[in-house]
Amino acid sequence: MTAKDTVLFGKYQLIRILGQGRNGDVFLARHLELDAYRAIKRVLKSSARCEQFRREALLLKRLKHPCIPIVYDLEEDSQFSYLVEEFLEGDSLYDLVQSRGPLNQDAVIRYGIQICGLVQYLHSAETIPILYLDLQPRNLLVCHGQVKLLDFDRSDTLMEANEVEERYGTEGFVAPEQRNGGYLDVRTDVYQIGAILAYMSVGAPQAEGSGMTLPGELGSIIRRCRQADPDRRYASADEVAEALGGLRYGANGQRLIQIPSLTIALASARAGAGTTHIAIGLACWLNRQGYPALYEEKNRSGDVRAMGERLGISADSYGIYTIRKLPMMPRYGDAVQLAAHAYPTVVSDYGTEITEAAGAVSAAREAGGKAVLLIVCGGKWWDGSSIETLSALLSDAGIGAEEGGRGGLILLYNRVAAGALSPPASLRRCRSFKVPYFADPFRPEGEAGSFCGAVLAGHMRDGEEVKGQWHAFIRKITSWGSRGSSA
Repeated sequence: MTAKDTVLFGKYQLIRILGQGRNGDVFLARHLELDAYRAIKRVLKSSARCEQFRREALLLKRLKHPCIPIVYDLEEDSQFSYLVEEFLEGDSLYDLVQSRGPLNQDAVIRYGIQICGLVQYLHSAETIPILYLDLQPRNLLVCHGQVKLLDFDRSDTLMEANEVEERYGTEGFVAPEQRNGGYLDVRTDVYQIGAILAYMSVGAPQAEGSGMTLPGELGSIIRRCRQADPDRRYASADEVAEALGGLRYGANGQRLIQIPSLTIALASARAGAGTTHIAIGLACWLNRQGYPALYEEKNRSGDVRAMGERLGISADSYGIYTIRKLPMMPRYGDAVQLAAHAYPTVVSDYGTEITEAAGAVSAAREAGGKAVLLIVCGGKWWDGSSIETLSALLSDAGIGAEEGGRGGLILLYNRVAAGALSPPASLRRCRSFKVPYFADPFRPEGEAGSFCGAVLAGHMRDGEEVKGQWHAFIRKITSWGSRGSSA
């Protein structure tokens, strides 16, 4: 079953193979009548795994969670049994870490809390807890900042899991009681949550009993999760989530880790100033630093759709195009209803709509979020009139010297020539930067990367002392991480 023109059961058009694993193959298919994507798993009916395959289907039918695939159908033919599921889009946690390396503590906490929520749902969805039993990076999907859970072929109720003689697990993530035939319960999944937290932090599986000591409070949480004795672990996934949430604040209530939403709005007083180029560069830089960020097209250029068409890329179910690894949201009308993404940072490109950009920043702050307004100015001597227009527009929007002094308004001078005009008197308290030349906005490296870091300094600060201690530790064990076993 490899041909693209294969149609299963008269309605599922096969597109490509998504994966081949221990239990069979997974295909991407399109439902012809509904024009919707599906994931189709298949296993040989003669396989010893076939009964477990059917049990997985029946288990998934009972679960109702937006981050767990929906089961649509269970089919069979003369050779295979088929499980037709919702197609969940995104990159596996394994691929994410392989491409970026260890995640920053901010991301580890954010993803960790989501994983705890999914595991706790399984443990509490029915009277008898459902144990997942194979938490590992390839089974966790990250889609636009949201973690989703795949592959329930090892999952079972607590009672049935303890009756199975043959047990399985993934090296580097399997709990001791799974190895030695001990009693399995919700704390078995808690152990694996700790192993996932360690993997995200270090960039490789941490072998059981390796003797490595991860620093700080996050390291303490990981060690408690991964205790060999289940009685010494957290009693539930909820307790782990609570402990992770506590890392956002110190003992005095001061925030240590900054995880609220951040709106970065860019606009210019005239067309052609380079706003889109700079906005893409900032969004790409943030993602490379481990801060998931979405580029949002708020202007009327239609550039995102044009890029997608040029590359043969379509928007996903969130309405987002992923172009050269950057998630990009084109401008949609107010009537379009899309699934909510979970990006903590949004870089909004307003083009020449300065008033709209200023209004969005004000609205974000009123809602309790963080926001910064970046104004792109022309750097040539003849740009004086547009800068004066800029000053007037900002004044009309209630933004001036006081706003600039608080760091909420930043001026970016692009294509600066000798003798360029200085900011108007009303804006001279603003932070100002010269934009370095960088040809490819999707690769803000060298001087361009330093520029992005300088512009956003103070807005992405997330507990520098804690972060610095953690990153120093990661640098020490880089050589160990490259020797660790793969997930």
